[in-house]
Amino acid sequence: MRLKREDRVNLAVSMSDVCIRVCADGVRDQNPDISEEELIERVRERLMFDKRRET
Repeated sequence: MRLKREDRVNLAVSMSDVCIRVCADGVRDQNPDISEEELIERVRERLMFDKRRET
């Protein structure tokens, strides 16, 4: 069964959300008192790590 284009996009968005949540949970586990701003910045850094390595 092939997914419709809209379903594929929704699946990709959901998978991305899960990855971001897992990453944020890992940062929170390592830094229990982290502020929301710092959490966002650290998650962003982790997600961009591979992109920096490719260049």
